Amino acid sequence: MEGGRLEEDRRIGVTVISGFLGSGKTSLLNRLLRESAYADAVVIVNEYGDTGVDHHLVRLAPDSVVLVEGGCLCCVVSGSVVNALRELFMLAVGRKIKPFRHVLIETSGLADPAPILFTLKHDKFLAERYAYRGAIVVVAATHGAGQLDTQPEAARQLALADTVVLSKSDLADASQLRLAELAVAAVNPGARRCVQRPDQPLAEVLKEGAVPFARRDGLASANWLQAFSMRSAAQHAGVTSFSVTLSPPPTRAAFLAGVARIHERFGAAVLRMKGLVCFGGEALPCEVHGVHGELYPVRPLVQWPDDSRESRLVYIVRGVDAEQVRGAVLDALGLSPA
Repeated sequence: MEGGRLEEDRRIGVTVISGFLGSGKTSLLNRLLRESAYADAVVIVNEYGDTGVDHHLVRLAPDSVVLVEGGCLCCVVSGSVVNALRELFMLAVGRKIKPFRHVLIETSGLADPAPILFTLKHDKFLAERYAYRGAIVVVAATHGAGQLDTQPEAARQLALADTVVLSKSDLADASQLRLAELAVAAVNPGARRCVQRPDQPLAEVLKEGAVPFARRDGLASANWLQAFSMRSAAQHAGVTSFSVTLSPPPTRAAFLAGVARIHERFGAAVLRMKGLVCFGGEALPCEVHGVHGELYPVRPLVQWPDDSRESRLVYIVRGVDAEQVRGAVLDALGLSPA
């Protein structure tokens, strides 16, 4: 960084499009592919069986890569996304396919975005070339609220969402749409919500969905945390959340050790952890992010995003007593109960 400017991340952006079976995520993806803003995007469809984009395939390209309507490249895989990302990058380097600046990954309706985050964290080759830009989760306005009650996968997907697109709004009545909105807000009030209309341009939805992981000023994370502090105590589908203020904040080493103990104890019950922390002895805050019991690399910020200058965390948990987890977090980080 020079002169206080935000550093530009030149890595290829990766955005995950997820949603439970029948939510309309493939329809969303197909509409995005017809927009000029994503003419240079590559699509990876991580699915088994028929994918819903097959009718848009128009001609073969090298290996498993195909060209789809609008000039986008699509790689249909049923195995390792790691291999697909590696292959696509090397094909572009070898000029066998056109260069691309963004990757859209459509996950299976029974999967959540967590494995993509794991991949981009642990594979050095990919980490140097690709950057996670967040998850867009599609929720059907007609029956999304009911799925959250009965399908654990739907709740896990929603907990990891940065943007939630409420689909099929033209098929839902006002009460169904309202129930879906309330269900989404109960699980993840920090996610940006967008009601998809049949004639609505979608490129800007994806652009905004990428902001939380693209910005270096921490403002998006601060807004996400603030949304949880304003939520009601109600929970949905066994999912609830809580926030803690770290005062005084622990040292970096003590924080990492404490969070590791929490994740080891509660494991998959912790759907998501996110926060802004200025570690003891340091001048500027860092963005911290954990999914399904694993902490991702701490990301330093170039400034405080607001005037509060509070170090705080939000946990989204499922199937456990939130107060029990909160007490364990306070104990692990050496904090006093509020």
